[in-house]
Amino acid sequence: MRLNLISLFAGAGGLDLGLEFAGFKTLVANELAPEACETLRKNQLLSSLSGKGLEKFIEDASKQRCFMQLNQTELKMFFSRLQDNRIPCLQEAKILEGDIRSISSDVFKKAAKNEEIFVIAGGPPCQPFSKAGKRKTFDCSKNGDLFYEFVRIVRDLKPRWFIFENVKGLEFTKTDVVYSICKNCNTKAIADFRLRQNWDCENFRSFPCSKCGNKNTHLEVINESGGSLKIIESEFKKVGYMCFARTLNAADFGAPQIRERLFIVGSRDGKNFEWPQPTHQSLNENTHAVQQDFFIEKFLPPWRTMREVLWSQGHWHYKNYNHDTAVLWVKNVVRPHDEPVTWSLDRPSPTIGAHQGAKLAFAPHGVPKEQIFRQQWHTLGRRQGDTPPVFVEHQYLSDEELLKLQTFPRWWYLHGTRMQRVFQIGNAVPPVLAKVIGEAIKKADSTA
Repeated sequence: MRLNLISLFAGAGGLDLGLEFAGFKTLVANELAPEACETLRKNQLLSSLSGKGLEKFIEDASKQRCFMQLNQTELKMFFSRLQDNRIPCLQEAKILEGDIRSISSDVFKKAAKNEEIFVIAGGPPCQPFSKAGKRKTFDCSKNGDLFYEFVRIVRDLKPRWFIFENVKGLEFTKTDVVYSICKNCNTKAIADFRLRQNWDCENFRSFPCSKCGNKNTHLEVINESGGSLKIIESEFKKVGYMCFARTLNAADFGAPQIRERLFIVGSRDGKNFEWPQPTHQSLNENTHAVQQDFFIEKFLPPWRTMREVLWSQGHWHYKNYNHDTAVLWVKNVVRPHDEPVTWSLDRPSPTIGAHQGAKLAFAPHGVPKEQIFRQQWHTLGRRQGDTPPVFVEHQYLSDEELLKLQTFPRWWYLHGTRMQRVFQIGNAVPPVLAKVIGEAIKKADSTA
């Protein structure tokens, strides 16, 4: 069968693009944000343009207010990347703009021309956590029910597979889980998510035991590590899917960015799924020691770095900089809590967030070690005590640089204001990660 794809919460199209690179065809892409929908439409259009048509598109795009502020060098880069060799994408996709909660399953079926769907993929907004005192649970009042809309579409369209993407915190965050416990055989089952308007047991109904059929059951709230993941998997299992969950780091698959996300892959037909094996690895001292101890035969290449991917030919703005000492201050970029805020260029980027604007302090000529230790070299004074002043510029990463860190092709067009474009990129799944998951699903589906 054709590898037909329906994309939910599509955003800038990272999942769609990666899965299309793996051989899938997007039939429907649903997204709420108008600017993200326009990003998808414009890339769809660009796939069919060449020559004067492409030149006219670029000319019109450059007149948008958000691009008029670019200097000549930046405009030249913008023109260059849109004229790069483009791979046709989203050619068959129907872009459904709007809130998924107001779009019926029949509308999705009609948009897909009633074709059989191979995979449904998407990542609902990661806002289903809310604090209730010291407890956490799903809160339907803050988009916590959006994941169930994903379940609804999967239930009604019955794809062979689904890919659910979300924050890695689902795997370990403590969450209140409401169980229905049988008083006869002590079997417990997670209560129906559709009743989760409030975690108080008084708002839930009990239901017969799935094992012995006994109706004498009671409800109990248990605060569990990974409770949110259990709730989500429970809902998919109720509609007939076997689930496989794992947190993957994009850096392990060739992205020049440390980006960990949780993926749930579901199989309708009970087929086993094996996660893709990393193609890259962190080469620190511990890694080398492990390789020597266990005689690992397959030596993987190291994680790709910011220097390698972005500035191996020199920085577009600074032209020349000290390759050995240049550092970045990354306070405005999401990073693991245990990571330093001064970031070497010889590492993958920290996680690019959706809200920070990716504004960095760049010290192209380096920073004295004592100032790095104090973690204060980025400030306006740039001088602490008797240390020499440090040349620092605060610089936004360009669209092209952000696209590279997220493994989008450089020709991918982003629509909207500067912050809207950053938001789209910061929320996207790196296409390289989507591609390897798609290939793993194809392999799993082909097995008996």
